[in-house]
Formats: sequence, structure tokens, C-alpha cells
Amino acid sequence: MNTNSVLHSFKKEVSNNLSISIPLIASQLIYATSGFVGTALVAHLGEEALAASVLVSTIWMSLSVLFFGVLNAVSVLVSHAYGAEDHKAISKIMGQSMILGAIVSVIMIAVLSTMPLFLNLTNQPEHVKVLATAYMRALLWTIPSLILLIILEQFLAGINRTKLVLRISLLIVPLEIPLIYVLIFGKFGMPAFGVAGIGYGFATTYTLVSIGMIIHFLRSSSLKHYDIFSSIGSFHPKILFELIRVGFPIGCMHVIEVSTFTIATFWIAKFGTTALAAHQIIMQYLGFMITMVFAMSQAVTVRVGHAIGSQSLDQIRLAIIVGLVLDLFAVALIVFIFICLPTYILHFDINPNDPKNAELVKIATKLFTIAAILLIFDNFRIIGFGALRGLKDTTFPMIASLISFWLIGLSSAYYFGIVNNMGGAGVWCGLTIGIASGAVIVLMRTRYLVNQLNIVENGT
Repeated sequence: MNTNSVLHSFKKEVSNNLSISIPLIASQLIYATSGFVGTALVAHLGEEALAASVLVSTIWMSLSVLFFGVLNAVSVLVSHAYGAEDHKAISKIMGQSMILGAIVSVIMIAVLSTMPLFLNLTNQPEHVKVLATAYMRALLWTIPSLILLIILEQFLAGINRTKLVLRISLLIVPLEIPLIYVLIFGKFGMPAFGVAGIGYGFATTYTLVSIGMIIHFLRSSSLKHYDIFSSIGSFHPKILFELIRVGFPIGCMHVIEVSTFTIATFWIAKFGTTALAAHQIIMQYLGFMITMVFAMSQAVTVRVGHAIGSQSLDQIRLAIIVGLVLDLFAVALIVFIFICLPTYILHFDINPNDPKNAELVKIATKLFTIAAILLIFDNFRIIGFGALRGLKDTTFPMIASLISFWLIGLSSAYYFGIVNNMGGAGVWCGLTIGIASGAVIVLMRTRYLVNQLNIVENGT
């Protein structure tokens, strides 16, 4: 390839990547806004309602990261078939995805129905347990329609139609927030469900949007030729098991990562409320930024899947390189803000100029610097995972997360934070070491697999 040809290919891949990642990033940020507003509304009901909300959210998050992670396999398999221009395969994949979604729905409903047993293990007052049970029962109604929406959004990502994913989120949130408000407080003649109103608001919104999406898919001239609902009644065990084989490790990987930060939070709590408050502030912003990185990672997954389907080794390498470069630019801006403007960020949570917050500002500023370094390594790790997902290698990333988060990250965090008494900063340093090791492992694995691919250059 000459220089002009390479530059043209690079620019085209940048355009293709951004056409997928930008709508996904915007969609995730919109969904995050919905969760923030819901929590703010519940806060007006008092401490008991807020406590019930936290209990339910914790249990819900533990399950959802596992089962919703499994459904990420849909975009992987669809992107491969799309790259190969095999519409019949896409139809079969979607039929088995619907079956998998039904299985996941049944399991989640069964597990969450036993929530009162989990609540008895807490030391919360009986009234809080009653509120939490009512909230969880309301959330059960959201599961079937929410899973259907996730499957449809994964399909759209796989065929490079993420702008429609953004439109779905733009439809959901403006409908969802007013409904939640009405059902929590009992406005316009509706009964006041309290904290359970969040669940009923979600259920109503997701059900209405799901029905609308089914109608759209059946009538859209650009989508109906994929015939995604025609294979629901047929059983293709090979495809179903492939979805589970690819998806289950992704869900397990998410559980490993979430549980690591949960354990770290309990360790930091040992150093007092100020350290815990600083940690929570950093987690708030870091989680927000990681959401963007994950969206860009999914774009890499899809682009690699397309390249695999079209049998182009050059395109696979280019998709990975462009993903790393684009995400590094975005992360560099965030790192600059974390390191150079921490006090400005803290204005959104506290008054940094208040002498009472001096210790909190000092700890948070230090943690922002460590989090910035962590984010740089996590950028490479997550984009690497995206590439491996596109290559259908999801078991290795799960093992890599187990090693880097639980073995290296937590042991280092305990050593620096607890044994060496470095406090919250020590715990975060340990987590950074773990994530850095994970980035190295994942990138080495990605390079190895790409070099082992039996594909002729340029698909010729």
C-alpha cells in the first residue's frame, strides 16, 4: 500500500468507528441520566425509601452485569454474519438470541423472586425490607421487555445501525422520567407507589417501547429483510450454544470487575467516612467515563467482527489500531481534567472552599490523580477486550480479569492500603497495578491471535 492508500483506509476506518461509537456513547449517557433522576426523586421520599432503593439496586446490579453481559454475544455473532453478508445466518442468530433472552428472563425472575430471603440477612428495619420487596416485585415486570430491547440494540450495533440505538434511548428517557415521577408520587389521579413506582415506570416504558420497536422492525424497509423474528420457533442448538459460549464469560468478567471495586469500597471504609466519601466521588466520575470507553470498545468489537466476516486481515488490524488511537485521544482529555482540574470537578459535589471539606478535597485530589493513571491503562485493557470479543475470544479475557483484578489488583490493594497503611490512595494504587497488568496481558493476547489468523491479506 502507498501512503495515500493507507491514509484513506485510516480515515475511512475512523469514520466507520465513530459512526458506531458516538451514538452508543450518547445512548449510554442518556440512560445514566435516567438513573440519576430516579435516585434524586426517591431521595424526596426519605431515608427509608432511599435505603430500600440502594438494597434493590445492589442486588439488581449483581445479577444484571452477569446476565446482560451474556447478551453481548448477540452483537458479536451478528457482526460476523453481517461482514460475510449472510442475512440468513443473522435471522437464525436472532431467533436463538430470543430463545436465550427468554431463558435469561426466567432465571432472573426466579432469582429475584427470592429477594426477601436475601433481605433477611441485612440489619435494615422491617419497613425498609417491605419497601425493598415492593420495589423488586415491580422491577420483575421490566425484565422481559428490557431483555428484548437489549437484544434488539445488540442486533443494531452488529449491523452498524447504532443511530437507531440512540433514537431508542432518546425515546425511552423522556417517557420514563415523567412516568416515574407520576407513579412515585401519585400525580394525575394515579396511585402513589412510592419507591416501587420506579419499577412500574421502567416496566411501562420498556413494554411500550418494545412494542413500538417490534412494529418498526416488521415495517422498516431497511430492516425487515433481515427477518429477525422468523426463526424464533426453530431451534438451532449450535448457534444457541455459541451465544452462551461467547456471552457467559463476558458476564462473568463483568461480575469479577464489579465485585473487585465493591471489596475495595469496604476496605476504604475502614479509613473513615471522609476517605469513603472521597472514594465515592471518584467512583462516580470514573464510572461515568468508563461507560464511554465501553461504548467505544463495542465499536471495536463490531468493526473487528465485520472484518472477520469479510475475511480481511488488514481491516482487522486497522480496526484495532484506530480504536486504540481514538479512545486514547478521548481518555487523554479526561486525564487532563482529572489531574489539572480536580477542584473544579469537586464543585459538583461539595464546596471545595469550605474549610470543613479541606481533608476531603485533599484525599479526593490525590485519588483523582491515581484514577487518571488507572484510566489510561484501563483504556488499553477495555479496547483490547473489545478486539478479543470481535475475535470470539471471551474466555481468555475472563481469566485475565480474574488474574488482574482478583489476584494482582486486590492483593496489591490490600498490601498498599491495609498492610502499609497508605489508606484509600494505597487501595487505588493496588487496583491500578492490577488493571495495568490486565492491559499488558490482553494486548499481548490480541497481538498473538491476530498473528495466528488464517486469513489472506486484504481478503484476497
